[in-house]
Amino acid sequence: MRYDGRYRIEEIDDEGKVVYFFPYQNKKITGTRLAPILGKGEFQTPFSVALDLAGIYREDIKTKYIEAGNIIEPALRSYMRKNAPLLISLLNLREGSGIVIEEPAQGDKCGYDHFHNEKLFGGLVDGYVTVNGKRNAVLEIKTSGERDKWLDENGEYTVVAEQYMLQASLYAELSRLDTIVFVVGFLEEDDYDQPKFWIPNEDNTKVIVKKKLDMTQYMKEATDWYNEYMKKGQTPEWTDADEDLVKYLKAYNPGKR
Repeated sequence: MRYDGRYRIEEIDDEGKVVYFFPYQNKKITGTRLAPILGKGEFQTPFSVALDLAGIYREDIKTKYIEAGNIIEPALRSYMRKNAPLLISLLNLREGSGIVIEEPAQGDKCGYDHFHNEKLFGGLVDGYVTVNGKRNAVLEIKTSGERDKWLDENGEYTVVAEQYMLQASLYAELSRLDTIVFVVGFLEEDDYDQPKFWIPNEDNTKVIVKKKLDMTQYMKEATDWYNEYMKKGQTPEWTDADEDLVKYLKAYNPGKR
């Protein structure tokens, strides 16, 4: 989506390489926004996240990879539901434990935020793993076309990218849970063209259980960043990676340079 937030821009400062905006009704820091804020994002920069949080601009990235992930997510959740007994050993549970994969509240039914009691942090989880009626772990669903990135030196599926760990750990922290269950579906290139026909199985789907990161320092850094920029109505400096975004802002905001 491209926000129509031009009215919020006060000035585009070429010399300082920053955008000044009116600081009100800023959005919350979600799991996908956290890594870029900390300078660890693959697709966004601190500058672009600031514009997103301010409601000024967000690139509507519609690639076949993202669309495939959205289509396949329910199938992976269903697969995990049917194979919930796999979690008995992975979560060190007693035999016979009642494991349920909890469906998340739909985004459009909850204002696209599962954490309304939190003032600064929020977002949407992919679900929860409940054990004997009590939430035990956050469920995080991913799709990937690169198996090697998830393999450790022993050829086991144990590696999770830092930005994914930060995202899921934030949701675990907000949920007051310590455990994350990653369900990863591995796709071939052709699968991205017809994701509705992709069927999860034990070969193309792996489950990785992780303890959440200690989020104390990460959340403090993100809070400090938010207070420094978002509350003051000023973005961080843009970089070469933001060049196209800056050009777009200038084209649609004449007279604010």
